[in-house]
Amino acid sequence: MKTSVIVFNSPEKQLDADYISAISRLFYSGGFSVETFEVLAVSDDLGFKRRISELKDTSDVLVIADGERVKFNLKKIVAEVFETELLENENARKFLDAVITSTGVTCSDDFAVLPVSSTLIPNISGAYQGFLIDDEQVTLVVLPENLQEFSTTCEKYVIPYLANKFNVKPKRQILKFLGDGTKLYNVLKNARDLYNTDFFYTVTENCADYTVDLLFRNKEQNEDSNVIRYVVSELKDDIYAEFETSPEERLFDLLKLKKQRLSVAESFTGGRIASSMIKNSGVSEFFHEAIVAYSNKSKIERLGVNQEDLNKSGAVSSIVAYQMSAGLLKSGNCDLSIATTGIAGPKSDNTDKPVGLCYIAVGMKDGVHTYKYNLKGTREEITEQAKNIALGLAIKKLKKL
Repeated sequence: MKTSVIVFNSPEKQLDADYISAISRLFYSGGFSVETFEVLAVSDDLGFKRRISELKDTSDVLVIADGERVKFNLKKIVAEVFETELLENENARKFLDAVITSTGVTCSDDFAVLPVSSTLIPNISGAYQGFLIDDEQVTLVVLPENLQEFSTTCEKYVIPYLANKFNVKPKRQILKFLGDGTKLYNVLKNARDLYNTDFFYTVTENCADYTVDLLFRNKEQNEDSNVIRYVVSELKDDIYAEFETSPEERLFDLLKLKKQRLSVAESFTGGRIASSMIKNSGVSEFFHEAIVAYSNKSKIERLGVNQEDLNKSGAVSSIVAYQMSAGLLKSGNCDLSIATTGIAGPKSDNTDKPVGLCYIAVGMKDGVHTYKYNLKGTREEITEQAKNIALGLAIKKLKKL
């Protein structure tokens, strides 16, 4: 099944990638992948007529985003190509009048004019009324170009209609991943190459925290399971959940499940780990303390970090991260400890150590392990990445308990 989309661009208002991505995600969420995305000039009436004539014969679904910016009568061309006429639609008129009454905005009467053979797609958020033409070759959908209005009408009317017509019953699987993004994309690509299964995916990232949205269309259960099993087995412990959640929520769930208490010692993350954890209602039973040991003196006095090691290796070092985590465990008041030390930027710490260098230590009674990272981005991005990575390492530790 081929879905094609036509949108319009103008020198005054350039379309950005986010607009196109948002439309693609809308159809993806309903089980439809956009295979052709056409961007035409707002004044290119001849090009528009040529393309819809071509796509009408090669697409199963043809979607057009129309609006006041388009400099020609788009509906007239659609009517010509589909061999019908334009008339004012009674229901479209009612919706348009309601918009005018509620907003006080003057709207073009053309917004109530639709091809005779079309079905109204009501737009309760704006003036432009969408429509749908269903012929033997293609399902044509024309929606308002405003993204909010496009999304509302698409989700409420278009996707359900198409899903029913084409018998699309997608199965979705969410995977949450903390790890090497390159490895993640390679595994997903390999899964597509290895399994002859009709599936596609989207990946969104928020500072090293990846959300993988797998969608399978009309396939047998075992085929879906094979793909999911392969991806999870290849990514192993870097998959921290198989449902929508955040690292802090997942760690809290595991602390409750394993009946463990957490303590945190933060230097360059400045309390961000602790702040994320206390967003969980009921966390006080499983969270003992958080120490923001920003200065060397604090590290020494509060966590027992060795002065000589600080002088020799510096605060941003594996041995200091280790001692910070171990210092929390020595108190006997926690089962799991997390410690962070690093350089968030924008400047370094007057050494040859680069911005983004950090060490994260995670410890339990069986020992403390330290991890080195060289993170990229702004000060905010580096700090948020480190927070997510630290939570991910703690999740891995608890899952093995």
